[in-house]
Amino acid sequence: MKVRKLIVLVGTSLLCTVLLAACGGSSSSSNDSEILLWSSTTGPDGEKIQKTVDQYNKTNPDFKVKLVSMQGDTFTSKLTTAGKSGKGVPDLALIASEALPTYKNQEMLETWDDMIEGTELTRGNYVEAAWDTGVVEDSQYGIPATMGSWVMYYNQDLVDKYVPGALDDGVVTYEEIRQAGEKAKADGIYSFGYTWGMQNYSNLYQQMGGEWQDAQGNITIDNDISYNAVQEFKTLYDAGYMVPDGEDANKLFANQQLIFLPEGTWMLSNMEGISDFTWGQTFTPQWDAEHIVQGSGVDQFAMLKTSEERSDEKKSGMIDFLTWLQANQLEWVKSGANPTSLAMLDNEEYVEMPQSFLLKTEKGQAAISVNTVDGLSYIFSEYDNRSWDMITGKADIQTTFGEIQKVVEEKMK
Repeated sequence: MKVRKLIVLVGTSLLCTVLLAACGGSSSSSNDSEILLWSSTTGPDGEKIQKTVDQYNKTNPDFKVKLVSMQGDTFTSKLTTAGKSGKGVPDLALIASEALPTYKNQEMLETWDDMIEGTELTRGNYVEAAWDTGVVEDSQYGIPATMGSWVMYYNQDLVDKYVPGALDDGVVTYEEIRQAGEKAKADGIYSFGYTWGMQNYSNLYQQMGGEWQDAQGNITIDNDISYNAVQEFKTLYDAGYMVPDGEDANKLFANQQLIFLPEGTWMLSNMEGISDFTWGQTFTPQWDAEHIVQGSGVDQFAMLKTSEERSDEKKSGMIDFLTWLQANQLEWVKSGANPTSLAMLDNEEYVEMPQSFLLKTEKGQAAISVNTVDGLSYIFSEYDNRSWDMITGKADIQTTFGEIQKVVEEKMK
């Protein structure tokens, strides 16, 4: 029985191959009648993307979108394997802004330049920093989707008690955090939470004027600005204003024992569960209120090269989907992310969301900074492994950055 079944399957496969060859046809990277989209976003946030896709498919487009979500490691492995061969690739993939140049340099991506000419997919319809992130070597390799940012949550009641007026301009400086800590310490309340080291460091480093590359384009972080940035965190820690290593800053914030909590926009659902006090969201802490830098990451819709040509009709369908998204990302951004399309500013429900402060003003949009320098992932990984040792005094700051610099240079060879 098993032998007969195998013969039937092989025969059927050969027949299909012959029929395809006879018709002169070939399948595209996905079903000819659908657009295949890969994403590394899973869980509740992935479900919000799926709801958005479902809404689009209900508009009865010529090409429906099929979303396939997978864990990050699986996504990277499968995308790299498929992309290098040109077989089994998705039509679209949601790629992190910092990874886009890598995929492009591996010759895995198609440019959008010709496809978007004369369409609504233009720089003027998006947050400029988000759009520009998709440009590599003067060509558009990414169309921006949504943006996640390292912002700051605050307890309004505690702000009013310890640093009244600090939020009048919508910006909280490190000096104001120190002032709050000095007054709140006696009550057992911290003024600063340090949860994800590299996010805090990268923001403060750029605010202080730091550059990731020297004039020759080489990675450079073993410098005075890096030392000064970590020294600021150490000062807050030594004074007792910073939540110590090992304690849960998010829990302390929820229990009203922390005034300012730098965290990601993706933590919105956690904050929405708080009802004991008034909380808000604003820019990440700033070194200079007149020079705001707001670190962000932008997911980009990238088009993978395929060994099997996509039809013009499918390409048109891809453009239709991305154009529709410009004004229809409400479900998606309930995750806490911001849209990158300015059309969402006309959505009344979105502009009432806490994270919308970043897009509603020219000040907010101008502050957005997206890191795309090759090699930053190595820096941030090493920093995360060593930052608490520097902050607590277990390791010398200058010596540690010298070691990080050498490790990064070695990994980039």
